[in-house]
Formats: sequence, structure tokens, C-alpha cells
Amino acid sequence: MRHRRFLLWFLLGLGLLACSAGVKDAGKQTPDWVAGESAGFSSKQYLLGRGADMRLDNAKDRARADLAKIFQVAVTEESSDVQRFQRKTENQQTEEAHSLDISRAVRTRSEALISGIEIADIWRDPLTQEYYALAVLPRAQSARGLRQDIQVLDEATRGHIARAREQSDALDKARASAQAVAAQRERAEYQSMLRVVDSSGQGIPAPWNLSELAADLASLLQRVTIAPRAGGSDADVLQRALRAALADSGFRATDDGAADYLLEASLSLNDLGKREGWYWYAGSLEVALRDRAGRVRGSQRWSIKESATLDTVARQRAADKAAEILKRELRATLLDFTQR
Repeated sequence: MRHRRFLLWFLLGLGLLACSAGVKDAGKQTPDWVAGESAGFSSKQYLLGRGADMRLDNAKDRARADLAKIFQVAVTEESSDVQRFQRKTENQQTEEAHSLDISRAVRTRSEALISGIEIADIWRDPLTQEYYALAVLPRAQSARGLRQDIQVLDEATRGHIARAREQSDALDKARASAQAVAAQRERAEYQSMLRVVDSSGQGIPAPWNLSELAADLASLLQRVTIAPRAGGSDADVLQRALRAALADSGFRATDDGAADYLLEASLSLNDLGKREGWYWYAGSLEVALRDRAGRVRGSQRWSIKESATLDTVARQRAADKAAEILKRELRATLLDFTQR
């Protein structure tokens, strides 16, 4: 029994030592990184983050967050600057704004970078008993992956631009151009992160001007003439929403019979009645694009379900939902209707 007790205390002691491993002796001098540059982790080779808290785990988390926010700020600023462009025309004025959320690929890369953050040093203040943590991320390792991603996107952009020039179909030409713009927007976000980790702050300059690519896309979209035709429930409301969505998407809506395409849209709503004080409507919105020969180029369907305490409001919400879907998704949907 005595031996077991001794073994238990011995193992407990080892556990306590393991828990305190890495925490510098409180009696020693304050590490240089707490308030300034680190001699052991040069800022030319590492990105640094610092955190302090009365709890060790919190101090580590704060240090990681302090380092991670460098990338978050860079991506957010790049998204604001690059992912939004406006086209304005004078006199009979239209003003359009197009924006894209940060892509899943960019979030994945950012998360991968952040996952590489390590806690390199810990110190406890002998007076306040507060823990200080130093988080580090090697610049060279982080830059390597970003450079590879940028090279892949540049190669993809080159291919999209070549296809845009080769296509004779107006919509296929616009689709390839849109893919080139999307690739370069994503590239711009990688470049913003690379400038953070690259000690020179330069990264890899883009071979193309993103604003010019976006302007080319806007010009190509305007060359695509589409005649909208709405049917089904609330056809008049849907017709107006369809024309507005085409304009917002950059296409030229026209009633001219010589339009490149005919865009048919129908809204089908079913009255589900009143349930527990709420009126419900459910149905679907469907669009189909036809070429001049009448062939269906593509079609898309969305489900709709809305409710309200008043019957008229519930139906209006369903119609508004259809208009919202068109505004948000029509451009990508039509560009996805490639020539068969």
C-alpha cells in the first residue's frame, strides 16, 4: 500500500511538472518579447502574437488571436477594396454595385495558416501572477503555400481569358470572363496575406489589373440582350423583379424580338391556409433561358415558403422572396447555362 501511495504521488508530481513545462521561472527577468522584439524569434523570420491573462489557457488563446487577427484584417480590407466595384453612368443614371463574399478557398487557406501558429514561450509575472504567452508563425513556411495558390490562380485566369477570346457565344464569353475576375479576386486576397508573411511586404504582383478585368466583364454582360417574360402567380410583380434583376446582374433587358435570349420565369404559390395564427404560402420560382431558335439553354428552380399573421402580407412576402432570389442568384445562374 505504501508503495502504491508513493507511486501515486510520484505520478502526480510528474503531471504537475508537465503542466508547468514551458512556463519560465517567475523570479527570472522579464523576457524581451513581452514588451518588444524577441531575440530568439526575429520578426524577419516569424510573425508574432502576444497574450496575457490570469489563466494560462486564456493567455495562449489571446496570443494566438493576436497573431491571427493580422490575417483577418488583411483579408477583410482586401475584400472591401477589391471585391466591390461600381459602374456609374451619367444622365439617365444607373448605379450598380457587385460584391462577392470571401470564398471558401480563402477561408480554408486562412484557417490553415492560423492552424500553424505555435506557442513558443510562456512567462508568469512574479508580482501580478499573470501569464504571458508568445505565439509564433514561421514566415517562410506560410509564404510557400500562398505562393503556390497564387500561381495556380494565375494559370487558371490565363485559361479563362483565352476561352473568353475564343468563344463566339455571348453568354459563354461572359462566363469565361466572370471566371477570370473571380479567380483574380481570390488571388488578391491571397496576395494580401502573402504581403503579411513576406518579410519584404511585396508578395507577387498580379499580371492583370483587376479593375480592368471587371470593366471588361461589365462590357461583355451589357452585350448580352435578354427579353424577360414572367408568368404564373403575380406575373406583373415578377416581371418587374425580373427586369430589375437582369439590370442588377449587368445584362441588358429588352422587349425587342431580336434579343439574344428569352428568359422565362414563373412563380407558383399554393395557399396552405392558416396554422396556429399564421398564414402560409409555399411554392416555387422557376426560370428557363431560351436561345433565338427556341432551344432551352438551361433552367433552375427554387423553393419558396413564407408566412405572416395576415394573409395578404404572407403572399407579399412570398413574392418578395422570389424577387430577392432573382436579385441574388440570377447572374450566376444564367452564366452557368453554358452552350450545349
